[in-house]
Amino acid sequence: MRGFLLFLIGALGVTEPFMVVRWASPERQSVSIDVPGLQGDVDECLAEGRQARVRLEIRLCRKRSAWLDRCEYARSELHTVEFDGITESYRVVSDRFGDVSEATAVGLPVREKAVDQVLRSESLPLAFLARETPGLLQDPGAYISVRTIFRCKGASTRTFAHLSLFLSLGLVNTVESTSEWSDFSLFSAVEESSGASE
Repeated sequence: MRGFLLFLIGALGVTEPFMVVRWASPERQSVSIDVPGLQGDVDECLAEGRQARVRLEIRLCRKRSAWLDRCEYARSELHTVEFDGITESYRVVSDRFGDVSEATAVGLPVREKAVDQVLRSESLPLAFLARETPGLLQDPGAYISVRTIFRCKGASTRTFAHLSLFLSLGLVNTVESTSEWSDFSLFSAVEESSGASE
């Protein structure tokens, strides 16, 4: 089956892209987001027996030639994972804020599968991102902008983090890391080769 790839970005010197956005269906009404660039951080956090949190902030924007780009308010999705010693499994909780669905929680016995689930947002409807301006979806300058906020909860207290940030002259934040906004065009989509499968 032919896969639909929206766009890829990666950091220099990294073989795998930090973030991947792809069409969730051939109809192109929703997208799925993967963040393989945070896999090492989440693995390390879980290996230390702590809770990993990955927050995705996603917004729909359009380019404007004579002014700054116009973006809708970002939608947020929060994924947390931690090891549950009682059930001896990894508890993954996912919540997409602003939709009608409740947060979901699952227990997964294998760490790799839990990490994969935390680093993925499935079937995010474009209409959900457009909010009250569905016309944005037809605009040729439309694009999706995504950033991640990663936190290893329990790694240190917020007071200690602010102290570390101050002592390192703002170069080190020991509590959380926030990526830059990354843009993914809706209309200059690159499709995978016809031999690839979804």
